Amino acid sequence: HEGGPLEAQLRDVLEAYVFYRPDVGYVQGMSYLAAMLLLSMDTFQAFVALANLLHSHYFLSFFSMDMHEVRVRFSVFEILLERQLPDLYHTFFQLGVTTDVYLLNWLMTLFAKSLPIDITSRIWDNYLMCGESFMIRTALGVLKWLSAQFVDQPFEDLMVILTHLHTQEDIDEDELFECIASIKVTEEDFASVLEAEKEAWAAGRGKLGLSGEAMDDSPNGA
Repeated sequence: HEGGPLEAQLRDVLEAYVFYRPDVGYVQGMSYLAAMLLLSMDTFQAFVALANLLHSHYFLSFFSMDMHEVRVRFSVFEILLERQLPDLYHTFFQLGVTTDVYLLNWLMTLFAKSLPIDITSRIWDNYLMCGESFMIRTALGVLKWLSAQFVDQPFEDLMVILTHLHTQEDIDEDELFECIASIKVTEEDFASVLEAEKEAWAAGRGKLGLSGEAMDDSPNGA
């Protein structure tokens, strides 16, 4: 925030990235990633780490708003949500809770905007060690951890819970990570579903069950 202890360094990192990739520029959410990096390294190292991070997995697609890739990731998440937490999936479906409402923000910032620093740091450690599948497991684990709060909640209140995760009080770190650990999605499982969905969307057969969207890439929309 303005006047914070790392404000100047944060601005330097973000400005350096804008000069490095003017085609991407600054996108809201990057500051959370850069700030997390600055907590454990100097300005130049943080810039290098940020550039490397943004060029891995889904980040560049998300920050450049490549909607094809975003939809593929959402579709993968929804498939795994239905497999791992079927009751919650059907609750979301019945209430019209769409994946884009919460998942984009969680993944773009690696939860740095949504969870306390100590928990976020542990998530980052696991992500860097295990890969993108851990972020999907984390998102599903967070939903499982929150599920008790969803019971009998109207749509509006459920939206507040999902989009204001940072307001949760007294988060039990061990309990949260037990929920994450209970989500059985390996890197191989994730890669298999991701590849299948990429092929489906490329063929115009992709569908988002919770968003009710489908993408048709054919010229005539047929």
